[in-house]
Amino acid sequence: MNYLRKQGSTALGLILLGAGTMASVSCGDDPAGASTDGTILVVATTVGTDFDANGYTVSVNSGQGIGILDTLYVNDLEAGSYQVSLEGMASNCSTVPGENPLTVAVAPADTVNAEFEVTCDVPPPPDGGGGPPLP
Repeated sequence: MNYLRKQGSTALGLILLGAGTMASVSCGDDPAGASTDGTILVVATTVGTDFDANGYTVSVNSGQGIGILDTLYVNDLEAGSYQVSLEGMASNCSTVPGENPLTVAVAPADTVNAEFEVTCDVPPPPDGGGGPPLP
C-alpha cells in the first residue's frame, strides 16, 4: 500500500511540474527585453506615364527620401497614432484624393503599412504648346 501511495505522490508531482512548465512556456512568448517600439512600412507605387524622376519625400517625424517604386521602414517609433505624408511629387503626379496624408496606428513590436499609389500623367507642353500653329 505504501508503494501505491508513493507512486501516486510521484505522479502528482510530475503533473504539477508539467503544469508549471506549460504555464511558463505559454506566458513567456516574448523574449526578455523585447522592443516596445513599432515600425511603419511606407510603400510608394507609381503608375501612369512620365514618372517623377527624383522620387518623393516621406514625412513621419522628418522627411526621408523614397523612390517611385520603393519601400521604406521608419523604425523605433513609440506606440501611437502617426500621420504619414508623401510630398515632393512633380506637378503631373498625384495621390488618390483623401489618402495623403494617411493616419496609421503603431503598435508595440509590430509593423503597420502606409501605402501610397501615385499616378503620373504626361505633362502639358511648356507655354501652351511647342511653337507657332501649323498652316
